[in-house]
This record gives sequence, C-alpha cells and structure tokens, in this order.
Amino acid sequence: MSRDTEQENCTLTGQTVRGAMGPRGCGLHGLGLRQMASIFFRKHPWLPAVATLASGLALTVALVTHARLLLELGAAAALLFTSYAWGYSARALRHILWPPLTHLARRQYAEVWDSLGVSPREAIAATAGGRSEEDVHNLLELVSVGAQDEVLEIGCGVGRLGLALAPRCRLWTGADISTKILTQAANRLLGVSNVRLVHLRDVGLKEFSDNSFDVIYSINVFAHLEEMDRWRYVEEAFRALRFAGRVYIENIDLESNAGWTMFVNHAKRYESLERPPYDTRFSTAGELMAYVTRAGFELVESYHRSSRVIVTAIKGRAAHE
Repeated sequence: MSRDTEQENCTLTGQTVRGAMGPRGCGLHGLGLRQMASIFFRKHPWLPAVATLASGLALTVALVTHARLLLELGAAAALLFTSYAWGYSARALRHILWPPLTHLARRQYAEVWDSLGVSPREAIAATAGGRSEEDVHNLLELVSVGAQDEVLEIGCGVGRLGLALAPRCRLWTGADISTKILTQAANRLLGVSNVRLVHLRDVGLKEFSDNSFDVIYSINVFAHLEEMDRWRYVEEAFRALRFAGRVYIENIDLESNAGWTMFVNHAKRYESLERPPYDTRFSTAGELMAYVTRAGFELVESYHRSSRVIVTAIKGRAAHE
C-alpha cells in the first residue's frame, strides 16, 4: 500500500485531491460549478465534441448563406463556448474519478485498495507517487542498503521503490494487502531476478519468520492506517528484523508548515462531508518514535524532510541476547 500523499492530481467524485489519499464520495452536495461540470462531462464524454462540430457547422452555414449578423455572431459565440467546453472536458477526463467507497470501513484495507487498483492506470495513480527519487535518497542516507542486505517494504504498491532498490541489495521483498495492486507490481518488476512479492492476508507480517530481514521500511502507507495498525506493523518489523537490522517509517508531518497546511485544508474540505476510508491521517515525530521505542528498537532518530517526518532505529544487542 505505498500510497502517494502529496501529488494533487486526481479528481474524485468531483473534487481534486491527492493521488491516493483523497477520493471522496459526497454526491453533489457542497460541490462547486466546476466540480459539477466535471461530473457531467464524465457521464457524457461525447457531448462536447458533438456540440463543437454542430456549432462549427452552424457557423459555416450562416456564413455561406449570408445569414443575419446576429445569427452569425450567435453561431460564433456557440462555437467558442463549445470549444472551451471540449477542452475542459478533455482535461477533466485525464484525471481519475475515484469511487467513494463509503460502504467500506477504513480497516477493510484489502477491499479498499483492491477497489482503487482495478486497472493498471488506476493502480499506478493510487500508489505510485512522484517522490521515488527523494524517497530512495532518504532511505539510502538514513538507514543504508547494502549489497548483502535482504530488504522488506511494507505496502509496496506497484513496486516503484523496489525497481530502484533491487539492484542495490541481495533480495528485495515487497508486501502488500491488495492482490490487485500486487498484480501490477509483478508486471512492473518482470525480469528483475532478486525480487519477490508477498500478499499480506491481514495487518501484520505473519507471513515472515523471525530474524528474516536486514532492512524493513514503509513509505506513504502509515497515512492510510489506523494508529493501532501502525503500531502492529512496527511491532512485527522488530520481530522480523535480524540483529542490527534497521527500520525506517514515515508519514506526513503534522508539525511541519507544509503538513499543517495540508491538515487544515483537509479539515475545511471535509467539514460537512463523509470521509472516505482511504483519507489521510497525519503523524508527529513523537507518535512514530513511541511505536519504535516501545517495540524495543534502539538508537531511535527522527528527521523532518519538507512535509514528512521520518523515524529510523536499530534492533540492538539487547533484543539479540
């Protein structure tokens, strides 16, 4: 479930929201004219083109037959309006209209993300984000990934980070709770020999034995999890890491200026609307450090990078003994 939480590039039930964090099902209540126009054009994508062609034909006939000036001006105005509507509809249709999914609970993670990843385009838009280079840089800088390391990503999505990290480690494992999104990851990683994909059947890492990995990380996932499920993954990461194994977790930083702005904007956007099950929830360094410390990790550190808070730690000698 590697979910993009910063790019505002997808239209969801008439609202423009982040790539996988803000689809919402709110009907027409509270929507503006532009949002309602977007919904209309999605229902009738053929209409702007037909109207533009008809307006163009009407203007041609008016000019050829030397119709009254008022008719010519009216036909010209209609052509301008329908041409603008055609262009607007083309832009609107480039964005994905996510399903509201208000019939699902937030903790129905598999059902939610399977519903969002029904096609390759939607799976990539819902999980792939535009921060791959920055994420890889932060990961390599803060916990390092060596040629002999076995690495696990919790919530790998379509494998955007696995593609970059696999050449740097002995084995990269991507785990996700959505089978449909894992299918897209398999297609993306086809031909990469040192990767494996594992379906998580529930919250946690029960599919992996103790002391299995050198690095475990999760990026763009905690924003879509309940707090107790965040803790569960950290607790399980401690069990699955080997001695001196490193953990790396992150989320949108509520304490940063950028994170707070996003938080306030969400509060306004959803003030009178039902929140979808994939809505974003933020974190503080204190919250993430509490999970890691309570799980038994040592050398716990926090970092603030733009709108993100990152926490790293090591499974120390006390746990080994």
